[in-house]
Amino acid sequence: MDNLINGIILRSHNKVMGNICEVEILGKSCHAWVKAAFGNNRVVTLEADEDNLLEEIKERINEDLPYTIILHSDTPLVTKKTIYDACHALRINEENVVKIPRGLVIRGEYLAQIEEIEAADETIEEESDFMTAHNMKQVARICEILKNRILDYHMENGVYIEDVKSSFIEAEVVIGQNVKIGANTRIKGKTIIKNGVQMRNSMIDECIVDEGTLIDSSQLTKSFIGKGVMMGPFSTIRPLSVIGDNCRIGNFVEIKKSVIGKETKIAHLAYVGDAEVGEDCNIGCGVVFVNYDGKNKFTTKVGNKAFIGSNSNLVAPITIGDNAFIACGSTVTIDVPKRAMVIARERETVKEDWVKN
Repeated sequence: MDNLINGIILRSHNKVMGNICEVEILGKSCHAWVKAAFGNNRVVTLEADEDNLLEEIKERINEDLPYTIILHSDTPLVTKKTIYDACHALRINEENVVKIPRGLVIRGEYLAQIEEIEAADETIEEESDFMTAHNMKQVARICEILKNRILDYHMENGVYIEDVKSSFIEAEVVIGQNVKIGANTRIKGKTIIKNGVQMRNSMIDECIVDEGTLIDSSQLTKSFIGKGVMMGPFSTIRPLSVIGDNCRIGNFVEIKKSVIGKETKIAHLAYVGDAEVGEDCNIGCGVVFVNYDGKNKFTTKVGNKAFIGSNSNLVAPITIGDNAFIACGSTVTIDVPKRAMVIARERETVKEDWVKN
């Protein structure tokens, strides 16, 4: 049926919702959901209340196509199957026009003879493909139906979803084989989850997650996560970050706009911002990459196999060489050569009997 249908979407408005076209459900607008039902057929969008709507339709479509279908943008549950079934009914019944809830199916050659468009049947069945998004309560019900359709699709393709009630996967997400999705997980945007990934209690937005990675109770946004990464709990990966293969990103670690080399461990309670970290490094507990002076952001570069001791501050811009060692508690403001050790802290002063005096 592709390339045989003129698709027309009438932009819907009401007092409660305003422009219903733009209402978003699971990562796609209502308009985009309706448009998807037309498949690869050409679709035009018009205002429902235009004075010369029929003339606009005739000017914008190809009257030689066998079918013209008019739908409203407030019915995001409509499917390609519903549209094709309506065309089939028109053909086998040898009719010129078939009414469907919130729409019409018109035989192409008959369209030129029509002088006015009849109002579509307004009877909406509660669970039909034509449930309308006329208020937020209806949007919530539609969201639930669309959510379950998406989850069913992925489960039919071998994805294990532990708790369908608390799992949300948006429309454009791609998921591979042998993936396990635990409870309280939301996957958004154009995320790609590759084979063998496991995740639970996490939010993943516009990311690529490579094979065999484990994500526990973490938030990832617009980043790339390599193979075999162990992440979480409570890690935060902010936009434009790249995490290399087999890294360990532990609890309460925040990474922002940074590249982390493979095999590197950032186990807990660290902030890595605007950094390039090499391979097989160890970033200790409480390390801060100090990237901001109150006005500008600066970059820190750390070479391969560097060891950054706990509670250290790396004040950017700065470069730490390969195999360098930063003693714990150090605040480092100068470049560190390869294989060097840096101690940057005050010597202890012990004042005996200070409390008594």
